[in-house]
Amino acid sequence: MKAILKILIVVFAIQGYSQTIIPLENFENIENRIKTTSDYYYKDVNGVLDKFLGTWRYQTANELFEITFTKSERISTGMGYYIDELNSKYKYIKNGEEVFNTYSPIQPSGSAVSQYISGRAIKKSDLNDISLSYHEPDDVGFHGQRLELKYIPLTQKLNWYVDAILYDDPDNPGELTSGYKIPYLMNLTKVN
Repeated sequence: MKAILKILIVVFAIQGYSQTIIPLENFENIENRIKTTSDYYYKDVNGVLDKFLGTWRYQTANELFEITFTKSERISTGMGYYIDELNSKYKYIKNGEEVFNTYSPIQPSGSAVSQYISGRAIKKSDLNDISLSYHEPDDVGFHGQRLELKYIPLTQKLNWYVDAILYDDPDNPGELTSGYKIPYLMNLTKVN
């Protein structure tokens, strides 16, 4: 009887300190997230981020944009839970000149926060849609924009859309701009 009681105590103690794993696609808006001191982990158990991983390219006669997405696991949010997310490195070349290249080490003049594209907000209604935080290395005045990516399974392409305020481009009358250097609307092809 004592042996059974000891086993039950050990099982309940382990459960009390174990981490609750929740599929990443169940990650909801901040208002609905679990607010507790318990250790919750929104894990990509079903591989919903995997379709975005790898290197993607957009190319025109005068532009080349290339981005590589990787997955970081069990990132602490500082809010009582952990999460898996996408991170990226990218380069943008326009008219033969390199505008950005985060594959290279970050320059000392820039802050780490303003030089990334990352996130994990998978849309539960469509697991091919993801929303990421969007920043460019010289991101001045445009902080906190959202990048919407839609994976198209039949073509294995990504639709890229930066959800930013658009206004008339002073350099190209009749065209809209987001204020960013990288195009706000692109279709990317996977290269590896």
